[in-house]
Amino acid sequence: MKGKTFLMLLVATGVLLALWLFRSGEEKTTGAVKMGEKLFIDLPVNAVARVTLADAENTVTLVKGDEVWQVDARSGYPADFDELRALVVKLSRLKIGRSFSGSPESLKRLSLLTPSASDASAESKRITLKDASGKILADVIVGQSRDADSGEGGGQYLKKADADTVFLVDGDFRFLKTAPAQWLKKEILNIDPVEVASVTCYAGDPQTPVYALSRPEKGKKPQMTPIPAERIADSAKIDQVFDALAPLTLDDVRAVDDDSPLADSGRTRLVYQLYDGRKITIFPEFDGKESRTLRIIAEDSDAKTQADGASESQPVEEKAQAGAEQAAAPAAKTAQQLNEALHPWVFKVKKWLFDSIITQPEVLLEEVKKEGEGTS
Repeated sequence: MKGKTFLMLLVATGVLLALWLFRSGEEKTTGAVKMGEKLFIDLPVNAVARVTLADAENTVTLVKGDEVWQVDARSGYPADFDELRALVVKLSRLKIGRSFSGSPESLKRLSLLTPSASDASAESKRITLKDASGKILADVIVGQSRDADSGEGGGQYLKKADADTVFLVDGDFRFLKTAPAQWLKKEILNIDPVEVASVTCYAGDPQTPVYALSRPEKGKKPQMTPIPAERIADSAKIDQVFDALAPLTLDDVRAVDDDSPLADSGRTRLVYQLYDGRKITIFPEFDGKESRTLRIIAEDSDAKTQADGASESQPVEEKAQAGAEQAAAPAAKTAQQLNEALHPWVFKVKKWLFDSIITQPEVLLEEVKKEGEGTS
């Protein structure tokens, strides 16, 4: 009897020892990093050359080009570098609040299953950084964010793609973008309205304008000529035309699929003449449904408008101040540089912006109210 009891105790001791060893091993695995330690201790930020962001529905890849970062799915159009840099720097600075070994149930509950098109219900997102040789520098699955109002503080649950250890980190990726259009550099042009000397609209006949707007001199309000009888110019609408390029932003973009000429095509267009001699021509097009697009060419005009807009009577002190401000400002892109950047693309823009590219002169005019009208 004593022998059997001893044997049972020995077996029980072995089981307990095995459980202890298992738990000890698990703690070593999940306790390999300390609270407050960086998740990526030596992430080589400057070596990152390719970033892929994905969820169950979208994937976007951003590639480091010779001069700028590009959106791969948009024929290499420039990406929003500031936002991309902020994302990579945020990854490199993530600090661990706590970590634990994730089970299939906890990974699903925290939305940490690998996103894929076959699992549309997956709410996770994936961030993959690679260097120029294709070596993976970081690869993480981003899950749920912990609400700071929960009483436990905020944070983000994530895990490395090749392991099941879950980390609660101090970052926040709840607004991470995964669609190609969301990562495009939004600003197409940003021309200060005061630098616009005139705007001329053409439609059909490439020589005869539909309407013309111009400033008497720099700093003065733009005017419309000619104005039909019994009509007056709507100054707010005219300002809207001059303000349309400050800034001009895109909603999406595609590469031009043909190389047909624009300047002499007779297509509707607005010609913006700048005081510095550059001429920017906007070609708006609406398909009658939802697509509102712009083509743009830039060139130097035949006759340069007075660059500084200063009249002969302007005081010497004001001229000097204007010259100093111009010298301090960053150099503007030349017409050739602008054209190389803009001519190869078709820009999709939002309706409110498209409506600022006014092509109908009637929109710029109001009826002259006769005496007694508008009174009861």
